[in-house]
Amino acid sequence: MTNTNEMLLEVKGLKKYFDVSTGLLKKKEAYVYAVDDVNFYVRKGETLGIVGESGCGKSTTGNMVGMLLEPTEGEIIYKQQNLRELSKKNLRNVRSEIQMIFQDPFSSLNPRMKVYDIIAEPLRTHENLTRKELYDRIAELMDLVGLNKSYMKRYPHEFSGGQRQRIGIARAIALNPELVICDEPVSALDVSIQSQILNLLLKLQKELDLTFIFIAHGLPAVQYISDRIAVMYLGKVVELASKEDLFKQALHPYTKGLLSAVPIPDPEFREEEKYVIEGDIPSPENPPTGCNFHTRCPFAQDICKTKKPEFEEVSKDRFVACHFALELANK
Repeated sequence: MTNTNEMLLEVKGLKKYFDVSTGLLKKKEAYVYAVDDVNFYVRKGETLGIVGESGCGKSTTGNMVGMLLEPTEGEIIYKQQNLRELSKKNLRNVRSEIQMIFQDPFSSLNPRMKVYDIIAEPLRTHENLTRKELYDRIAELMDLVGLNKSYMKRYPHEFSGGQRQRIGIARAIALNPELVICDEPVSALDVSIQSQILNLLLKLQKELDLTFIFIAHGLPAVQYISDRIAVMYLGKVVELASKEDLFKQALHPYTKGLLSAVPIPDPEFREEEKYVIEGDIPSPENPPTGCNFHTRCPFAQDICKTKKPEFEEVSKDRFVACHFALELANK
């Protein structure tokens, strides 16, 4: 990791509410609180992992940071600039610095375009290269992601899932971005291929000085690649800590439950108390009052049902939203 004190991105009070319309007149009846007051920061050169169950808002958060989705409220501050206040011209310049790698390598690539044109697309939009310069750059990018340049004239359907994801990665790094948002980039791949893609991302991060936001629904991939981890539940970040601190001692009951679900190969730790998260996730259209997690929390008390916990820094660079986090720390 490079200069860990240099803040690259800060997200403040980020919200995304989707309208729920019903009837012939599409009358607005309610909102889906997809992302509800999310706060985090990313330092230059690090990887922030965002983890949570399906529907928790992690991909929506990534899409807002990647400027693919307009927030309802909040600030996205990149290099001390609020992206929501930039002119279209300045925003276009920033777009080349923030790129995305998508979850599904099968649907994220245009099946009618050859690999050459897929990777060339952002270069043609943002750069003014000669034909030879463009060819050389694409050949260089394919080499970086472990693909033979002889594949340039092939179509996506001629590649495996792992190879398609490498094409998507080549496209994402084509403009030499500062920040790459990886939206579940290995979840659609075979387990045997996942580690190859994760190792490729780590290699590129080191060689190209990249900063990652890595989104996943499972902890193993996030643990492998991340420096810090944000745990999301029902539209909110409930815990944010370094990887080491989080796995050593989770402070939020939801995080404890996620960690308990991860298989532990060391028999010495298998007998430790397990926290099973029971019940279903409440609807984001009608979230619980008080703490969002109280309906499934084995430690919930009366205050949890009425008062939302603050997302507070309980120690250096460690944040949690739980009324009883410190009391539960050693349980």
